[in-house]
Amino acid sequence: MRLLNLLRKKIFVIIAFLAACVFFYLLALDSYCDEGGTFALGICSVTRFVPW
Repeated sequence: MRLLNLLRKKIFVIIAFLAACVFFYLLALDSYCDEGGTFALGICSVTRFVPW
């Protein structure tokens, strides 16, 4: 049972870390696109859906 709890905590930490990375990436990308930067694949269109 203790091993299962430890595994859950590790999975939670990994998911939280990945979510934070995605959040900060989208924040930086939004700032870059607002300054007029463009990408070949049109990834700046993703930032239209970001609420900040």
